Amino acid sequence: MKIRKLAFGTTLAMTLTASIGVTAFAKEIAICVPSADHGWTGAVLSLAQEKADEVNKEGTYTATVYAATDVDNQIQQVDDLLANTDSLAGIVILPYDNGLQSEIEKIAAVDVPFVQFDRCISSDVIDAKVIADVKGDNEGIGYETAKRFIADGLTKDDYVYEMIGDNSSVPELRSAGFRKYLTEQGWSDEEIDAVVVKSAATGWSRDTGKELFESWFGSAQCDASKRNWIFTHDDEIAMGVLESLNGSALDETKKAAFLENFQALSGSSGLAEIYAVLKGTHQTIATPTTFDLFSVTYDPAMIKEAVDVLVKGLNGEKVEQQYIIPVSVVDSKNVTEFKPFGSYDEKAETEAE
Repeated sequence: MKIRKLAFGTTLAMTLTASIGVTAFAKEIAICVPSADHGWTGAVLSLAQEKADEVNKEGTYTATVYAATDVDNQIQQVDDLLANTDSLAGIVILPYDNGLQSEIEKIAAVDVPFVQFDRCISSDVIDAKVIADVKGDNEGIGYETAKRFIADGLTKDDYVYEMIGDNSSVPELRSAGFRKYLTEQGWSDEEIDAVVVKSAATGWSRDTGKELFESWFGSAQCDASKRNWIFTHDDEIAMGVLESLNGSALDETKKAAFLENFQALSGSSGLAEIYAVLKGTHQTIATPTTFDLFSVTYDPAMIKEAVDVLVKGLNGEKVEQQYIIPVSVVDSKNVTEFKPFGSYDEKAETEAE
C-alpha cells in the first residue's frame, strides 16, 4: 500500500493501486471518507480500502481512498483532485459534514461524475449532477424504532429520550421517521413534542453519549417513576447507556426505580459488541430481560455498493438517484442472522450459557 501525500503534506491518502492487473492509463476513482480507527466510520474506511483493492484487481480503473482528518482536510483533498480532472474517472464521497456543500458543488460544476454516500447534501447544483445519493434508510431507522416502541406499548403518558448523533441531515431523517410513524398512529405534533425530548449531539461517541445519559439521569428531567424509553441514533451511543446502567456511576436507588419502569433501548448500525449483548456472549453485560434491546441495521459495507453505483454510472447504466438501502430490526431472537461490523472478544457459548 502506497501513501500519497497531497497539498502541504496534510492529507492522508491511502493509495491502494495494485501494480498487477491495472489497465495502463486507467482513470482514478477517488473514495473520500472521514478518517477513523473505530466505530461505524472506522468500518467504512476499512471497507472502502477493501473495495479499492477489488477495483484495482479488476483493472478497468484505479482506486484510491482519501481519509480526511477534518472538514478542511477533506476540502483540500477535493481541491487537489479537481486540479487534475483528466486522470479522474469519478468521486465517491462521504462528506465530513454539511460544510462540504460548496466543495461538492465544485465537483458538480466541473462535470466530474460523483456519488454521495450516507451524509448526502442537497442543493440545486448538486441534485442536477449527482449520479446517486447512496444511503441506508435513515428515515426508516426512526420509523422502525417508533414502530417497535408502539408494539412494546409506548403511550402518550410515557417519556422518550432521543439521543441524536450530530446536527447533520442523518439525525434529522431518523427523527423525522420516528415522528412519521407516531403521526400515522394518530399522535399530534403537540403530543409527540410532549413525549419525545432530544439530547444534545453525541457526536456518535460512546463516551459523550454516556456522559449525556448520566447527566440526564441525574436531572429532574428523568422521572424514574415514569415509563422511560431511549431512542439512540447509533449502537455506540446505546453501548454507552448500557455501560452506565451496568456501572456504579448512577444513584443506586434511582437506578433501581428507573429499571423497574424502563421499557426499551434502541441502537442502530450493527456494532459487533451490541450484537454480543443480544446473543448473551458479552463479557460483562448480560442480555436485558426487563426491557427491550434492539438495533436497526445500517451496514458500513454500503460504501462498497456506493462504488459499484458510480461504476454503473460511468458505464452508462441507469441507477436510481435516491438509492436507498432498506433496514432491518435486530434483536436477541434474530441476531445470528445478521453480520456485525467491527470485532469483539465474545465469551464462548458454554460460558454464556
